[in-house]
Amino acid sequence: MSSSAEVKPTATLPTPVLDALESARITALDWHARIDAEREAARAAQARAESECGDAVARARNAEQALLEARAEIDKLKTERDHWHEQYGAEKDRATRLEFQLSAMAERNRELRRDLLEVHQDLMAEDLPTLILRAAMTLTHAEKGLCCDPSGERIIASVGLDDLADAPRQALFEHTREAAQQDSPVVRNEAQTLPNGLQFANLAAVPVALKGKNAGVLLVVNKRTGPFTDEDTELLLSVGRHAGVALENRRLHQALGEAYVGTVAVLADAIEAKDPYTRGHCEDVAALAVRVARQMGLQGEELDHVKYGALLHDVGKIGISDGILLKPGRLLPEEFQVIQRHAAIGSDLVSRVPALTSIAAIILHHHERFDGSGYPAGLSGDDIPLASRIISAVDALDAMTSPRPYREPVAKEAALAELRRCAGGQFDPTVIAIVEGILAGPPPA
Repeated sequence: MSSSAEVKPTATLPTPVLDALESARITALDWHARIDAEREAARAAQARAESECGDAVARARNAEQALLEARAEIDKLKTERDHWHEQYGAEKDRATRLEFQLSAMAERNRELRRDLLEVHQDLMAEDLPTLILRAAMTLTHAEKGLCCDPSGERIIASVGLDDLADAPRQALFEHTREAAQQDSPVVRNEAQTLPNGLQFANLAAVPVALKGKNAGVLLVVNKRTGPFTDEDTELLLSVGRHAGVALENRRLHQALGEAYVGTVAVLADAIEAKDPYTRGHCEDVAALAVRVARQMGLQGEELDHVKYGALLHDVGKIGISDGILLKPGRLLPEEFQVIQRHAAIGSDLVSRVPALTSIAAIILHHHERFDGSGYPAGLSGDDIPLASRIISAVDALDAMTSPRPYREPVAKEAALAELRRCAGGQFDPTVIAIVEGILAGPPPA
């Protein structure tokens, strides 16, 4: 008998045990499958991680390259910034210089304005050529001067050189003729001695231009502040250009004024021819109206408007029937309505003459009343043109103190009393007060 018992095949295991073993085996197989799946997933994850890491490395390299490029761009911008800083500094310096130059020019302009204002009052009382000459002398600080005609040989205006004999005058004409013939400035900064021994330190002559043609010559001598400069000649040329325009405007204004006065004279004659009983009435009204207007501060064109408005205030009577206009007795209401139309007729007549349009409203409203009860528009107070208010009062005064076929003239004192009574109603009280003051004083010289 052996020392160890021989193992004999076991008996068949019970079914429950076999089922348990089978279940354990299946479970083991599942776990093996799961482990294999997890291992495969781990390998896939590792592969993805390696790929992403490669991408990250590539992005990092790209970022590094972009950083290098950005640094290069920054360096470039810094270089441009330094350049523009340098340019800004240069422009700032230039702007500062220009500011100083503009300040100097502004001061020069202020000096010129002061110089012109100093002589303004004297210049306004002189004729236009002398005014132009004095302006040229003031701008260049010259002591004396001449204004000559286009030939440069006839003096139109003179300041400080009035008493020159023929020989020294001809010596100066050499320079004015040269400026006229060359149509350009002539400057002599060396001393000049005239035949009579008179000496000038320097002189400048420039042509007066009008529409591209020579209209005269300006000559200035003895600049007090040194030699004549290019700036002086530019100033003189500018004065010359403006002088040419001014001289032409004066000529045209004179021609227009002559035509204007001629038109007024013809129309005034037509009024008197229509109504012989009022001969001289318009002239008398105009004379007193102008005196009143002057005392009320009117001047220039406004004074002319009063004068011509007074001369023509009754021009509309040209359109009124002689039977009504020359009726010796009092007018019927309907006849007075016809007479009232003369203000509108006169206004319409003068408005058709370009030179007289400015007085059309004066004529239209010269029968308005200060309280608004007049015609044709029923204006009142300051709404009535001042010239019309003046003419209204003076017209009434002259009508009362002049003879008419249907009555004797009223005494001046009685007429003034009537004006005072109607002041504030029919007439402007201020105008009436001035009329009284004028008539109470001495007659004009």
